Amino acid sequence: MYVISGYPSSNERYGVLRDIHQHRRGFVLTMASYYGSLAATRCLGARGVPVIVADAHLFAPARWSRHVQRSVRCPPPRPVDRLVQWLIEFGARNPGHVLYATSDDLAWAFAERQSELRRTFRLFSPSFESVARVLDKASLHATCVDAGLSVPRTWFPRDDEVEAIARDARFPLIVKPRTQVHFTSMVKGTIVRSPDELRRTYGQFARQHRYESTFASAHPDIERPMVQEFHTGEPIYAISGYCDPARDLFVARGSRKLIQWPRQAGVGIAFGDASVDEGLARGIRRLCERTGFFGVFEAEFVVSSSPPRLIDFNPRFFGQMGFDAARGLPSSYLVYLAGIGDHEALAREVQTAREWHSNGPMLYVNRTALAWTRAAEWVVGHSPAKLPAACADERPSVVGAVHDPGDLAPAIIDGLGQVMRALRHPRSSLRMAARGH
Repeated sequence: MYVISGYPSSNERYGVLRDIHQHRRGFVLTMASYYGSLAATRCLGARGVPVIVADAHLFAPARWSRHVQRSVRCPPPRPVDRLVQWLIEFGARNPGHVLYATSDDLAWAFAERQSELRRTFRLFSPSFESVARVLDKASLHATCVDAGLSVPRTWFPRDDEVEAIARDARFPLIVKPRTQVHFTSMVKGTIVRSPDELRRTYGQFARQHRYESTFASAHPDIERPMVQEFHTGEPIYAISGYCDPARDLFVARGSRKLIQWPRQAGVGIAFGDASVDEGLARGIRRLCERTGFFGVFEAEFVVSSSPPRLIDFNPRFFGQMGFDAARGLPSSYLVYLAGIGDHEALAREVQTAREWHSNGPMLYVNRTALAWTRAAEWVVGHSPAKLPAACADERPSVVGAVHDPGDLAPAIIDGLGQVMRALRHPRSSLRMAARGH
């Protein structure tokens, strides 16, 4: 029904580059189970960049990619200080490689400890003040207003202010963490549909979902949850790409989140391509200018009203980055060129990405996750999630989140891992399916 589209073969398209640049500096990628890291591995490796993957787990999918030149064991991503210290020591033994963040924790930590990391890595990171401004939702929202971007109605209350929100807010609301940095449970948020539910849930959320103790002590205000108007079932639109205001570089792609898991507030497992809203793109550029941010980003918007409202900004590699790579935007390679200081090549690659045009509609799908989602929803009696129907004239190309015909091992490893997790925790999947509608 769909046409399968994968990454270009390095032998077909970039074999000459590999011969020419066999002594190039490499790129160290962490979190090999993360789809953004796998996308970066394939994008960089296909362009002849030596890829060093560091992960604590042997069966992390990106470690098994044919594009990996070297795989090393390291501490897990949490507690993050252990991983950063390991990176500093690894860099001392293997100096000169490019390093970039693959999570909010690492974006924060790399910016905070960049003076140490820059001694041995070609670290591509904004200042700590810049990263903190975009990862803390309170400062992000204030800067959005200054940049001309709308945000949903949001509160950052103290405990004694929750009652006023319960009286005045329009429900449903979502109670969620002010930042995901050092957030121990990684929960996206809890939806509340009445004033009484908000009164009960706010305190419970604060007690049950905590930050790591040293982080909470240093940032006591961040520990309080935020409250935001929640737009049930409304479409999520994202603009993602690369921005460097100082060099006047900006290139982006648009996408629509088609299916997420859990269905009401979760991680995207299917996306469709969309045109870039130029007004929103200009607002993102202004946001980057005002915060001092540069690098890879993903900005998410609720688009049910006018103007669209920004709900999240990720200043790092993100999960569906492979979708951008398949649409002519090699974000990780742009980071590599910036990291090694090849600004002429960087400008050329950005211009090439700007000139790219699609040959037809495209989808990005995590097929194993979609299969489990559909099965769980069928078991609990709900209508399973569906992808858009293919048109007779234009069949969409499907970019796999993991599957690539030229690099099959990561898909096998990831598929087995998803099956094992589902078998170990079947009730959790069924509960999420039951609550998703």
